[in-house]
Amino acid sequence: MSADIRRLVEGQVSADTQLGGMLAVFDGQPAFFYQKAPHDDTPGWGTPKYPRLDFNVDMRHDPERKTEGTMTFNIVCSRECPDIGGQDPDRAIEARLMELVSGTFYTGSDRATVCAEWERSDEFFIGGSQGQDTLPEIYGLTVTFELMEFPEQITIDPDPVQGLNEWTKRHFGKMTAIGYDEMPPIWKPTDENPAIYWRFEGTASTNRQSYAVTWFTGTFAAHVLAESVTERNKWTKAIIQRAQVDGEIILPDTSPMFINRITIRHNADPLREGQLGLTGQYGVLAQPPKEPAQIKLIHPYRNLAEKEEQKNG
Repeated sequence: MSADIRRLVEGQVSADTQLGGMLAVFDGQPAFFYQKAPHDDTPGWGTPKYPRLDFNVDMRHDPERKTEGTMTFNIVCSRECPDIGGQDPDRAIEARLMELVSGTFYTGSDRATVCAEWERSDEFFIGGSQGQDTLPEIYGLTVTFELMEFPEQITIDPDPVQGLNEWTKRHFGKMTAIGYDEMPPIWKPTDENPAIYWRFEGTASTNRQSYAVTWFTGTFAAHVLAESVTERNKWTKAIIQRAQVDGEIILPDTSPMFINRITIRHNADPLREGQLGLTGQYGVLAQPPKEPAQIKLIHPYRNLAEKEEQKNG
């Protein structure tokens, strides 16, 4: 997945003419590199040699999200860099980088989807050196984005998450269901085309059992993502009202999941926690009992008669 993210981000940033116009030129291309820029003495640099941009991706295991990590961009400028649009060059590049990357979903060839969200920006400064290898005074920003995977929530029938996705698409066709819809390689939710991600938090059996059905209580979280907080809250409220009116979700095997409880958490992190909580009860068909093995019974008097015949014979 790390290789897919690297490839998608490289293509996205390299293709942005606005950001490319803010950077120096190396070998006829904007000075944007993976991990490390070439040394100042390397042939290919234009004039000036700054600003330049490099990035790195680090992934780690996450027990629930499968993988998560960080993506780091280093914006490197020198004191000779002019302002860009009335801003310091590093801040201007940071602003455009935020517009491109923060809140963007990247989907690789394996259908794994990862979202990048801005986490922090840190300034740095490196003093120039004197002597034969004179280096300019360097300053800039390290911009860090948090990466979170949104894995497909596919289980076996009856599949509550699949049912919730189908129900959402039926009533809110403009929403993109992450892990259900076919995702483009690079995509960002908008107010008109928001995103939703249904996540299975857990399940427990109940004391409501019958000969034909075993009942379970499932808890689910919905992550509603839009461009603005106002529209995000509007979509969240609309989903809750619709679920309350319906009272049940029809699952892929046509069985119902009865909605027991709905909660809304406006202060929750939309990417990590989800603002909407739903508790529902669904049934799993019990397996038919196995037929007992048929034991061949022979009448006891017949057995005795056969034994006497064998003895006398």
